[in-house]
Amino acid sequence: MTYSQATPRAIGVGIVGASAERGWAKAAHVPALRTLEAFQIRAVSTTRMESATATAQQLGIDLAFDTHLALVERSEVDLVGVAVKVPEHHRIVSDALSAGKMVYCEWPLARNLAEAEKLTALARERGARTLIGLQGALHPPIQFLSDIVRQGLIGRPISTSIRAHPTEEMWTGRFDAPFAFMARAEHGATFLSIALGHALEPLARVLGTFESLSAIAANQRGDGVRLSDGETLAKDVPDEIIVAGLLENGIVASMHYSAGQPAGPAMVWEIQGTEGSLRIETATGYLHFGDLVITVCRGRDPMRRLAVPPAYFAPDRHLGPGAAGVARLYAQFARDIADGSSVAPDFSVALERHRVLNAITRSAKTGRRQHVSPSEAL
Repeated sequence: MTYSQATPRAIGVGIVGASAERGWAKAAHVPALRTLEAFQIRAVSTTRMESATATAQQLGIDLAFDTHLALVERSEVDLVGVAVKVPEHHRIVSDALSAGKMVYCEWPLARNLAEAEKLTALARERGARTLIGLQGALHPPIQFLSDIVRQGLIGRPISTSIRAHPTEEMWTGRFDAPFAFMARAEHGATFLSIALGHALEPLARVLGTFESLSAIAANQRGDGVRLSDGETLAKDVPDEIIVAGLLENGIVASMHYSAGQPAGPAMVWEIQGTEGSLRIETATGYLHFGDLVITVCRGRDPMRRLAVPPAYFAPDRHLGPGAAGVARLYAQFARDIADGSSVAPDFSVALERHRVLNAITRSAKTGRRQHVSPSEAL
């Protein structure tokens, strides 16, 4: 059954930022939702009526708007999917929550910790179910890693390190015109918040989140360039980030995110335990989607590769990596609604990750170790 054949009990989705031309909604949200019987896409909005109408016609739906306010007020919409630039998240999510809607917001939730705190508080005040686009915890290889670590395959985890080289040009300061806003830290869509930020969810799922940390964040490459015309862009976001600290369970942890081409795998994650170690490699530079190569070494035994059992990937929706991760989030959200659980990451989880990002920024600015706690504020 596809979205067009959904039952009357389907959750009606309105997608803000669903352009037929390009974007994450087109690449991930739409194909994901079209495989899920629990949802039906009922409305779309963009900033141009022409674009919204084209998307609606492509999807075979009736409701198209050139403002998100018109979308969130519609009774046909139960869940608002927010897939726009990060600087617009606070305003759109606030309006959706105020209209009494459930909300799926892409990560990062907001430009900074203060905005994330406000959105989380508003969702709690409204009693709204929320979903954040942190796919990492539900990525099958990450779930498998979590299980084998918990089962004691390498004994008690004592340390971990992640070294990553995400290779997109924007991280080195070369921006396509639509992404030029990412050159400024104030907009909240940075190498820190996106590249490293997404890794915080798999790390938390497998080993735990940071309790305290020290950090260095440096803009080693200087100003950026807009690729369409070669114009210089003032850039103040870091392209080299090092974090070292303790996870909440006492595990010693480090993360080094470096923009640019790697000499080997784009990411290597190692976990040392009292009885062995795990090594995870990926060609993408990201832990929250794509293939992960997992190897284990116990005692004097040679390293051997571990295959993720097929059961972790069920059901196979035959989607690309990005859309598959979004589909898992939506599917788990529907299960949570049906049985009253809260497995899918919500705004409270997003707030925890924003607190870590804030601690990294503060440590890098002050040179002092930071403790991550619920009471932390800007």
